[in-house]
Amino acid sequence: MGGIDVTDANGWAEACSAAFVPLRVRSTDPRFHASLQQRVLSPEVSLTQVSSGASEVYRSARVIAQHPRDDVLISLHRSGTGTVTQHGRQAKLRTGSAAMYDASSAYTLSFPGAISEVVLQMPRRCIPGTGHAFTDLTARPLPDGGALRALTALATSITPADPHHNPLEDAAVADSMVALLTALVSSDVPVTSPSHDSEVLQTTVRRFIDDHLADPDLCPELVAHAHHISLRLLQKLFAQDGDSPAAYIRRHRLESARRLLLSGKPVGRTALVTGFNDPDTFCRAFKREFNVTPSSVVPHVD
Repeated sequence: MGGIDVTDANGWAEACSAAFVPLRVRSTDPRFHASLQQRVLSPEVSLTQVSSGASEVYRSARVIAQHPRDDVLISLHRSGTGTVTQHGRQAKLRTGSAAMYDASSAYTLSFPGAISEVVLQMPRRCIPGTGHAFTDLTARPLPDGGALRALTALATSITPADPHHNPLEDAAVADSMVALLTALVSSDVPVTSPSHDSEVLQTTVRRFIDDHLADPDLCPELVAHAHHISLRLLQKLFAQDGDSPAAYIRRHRLESARRLLLSGKPVGRTALVTGFNDPDTFCRAFKREFNVTPSSVVPHVD
């Protein structure tokens, strides 16, 4: 991808969706301007120089359901200020700082003014050894130190528009970046005692489910795979509370649907955004859970 310049939020959303993962952009700046230059270092690793005016960039549960991805993105912030929000946490971005976020869960990047950053992107599988603790590493400032400084220096030394780049050299740079990020993340993996590990995993799994209720493919097998655990272990976690992962998914989908219906959302639309592809199946499940039909819950306007 070559250099791209845009002057409106819609154009920026299209450019970022093509360069990174499908997302949305809001901006109230009438003189908005943004640009990016990307260099694909290997089939799995890309590096993108970004500058933009004030904006809010977000990837919602609805977008994730339509365009699922398992990429990791690392913002190496160069100028300006901002925040990255994910999993109920918010990390501040300022010159020299860095934070990681995960495309498989909803996130928001907020920039009150002009910023520049370098974004490193790769599949999550490139970062081994984090297991279910991975979720706790996102939307937190990455620890300052030699690994971060080396990663930042290497990333900012790359010229995306260089027409004479060597593919073999690029591949070596990509491997070095992955190694530095792995070392950086591994040093910050939360260490929990065995007595608390189950509780941490339960919280992480439930948060993941709640973030992905709109995905019609959400199921216990998918949840177990996303957290690198066996289906049997996932079932045991829920059994501790007399529950099951399938029942939890179904119950929270229906509770979310009830809230949407009470807010006036149409039945068909509610079924879709809570992971039910078939409105009839949704109506039957809703009536079994609440003993009323979905349509009876929608407020009627006189």
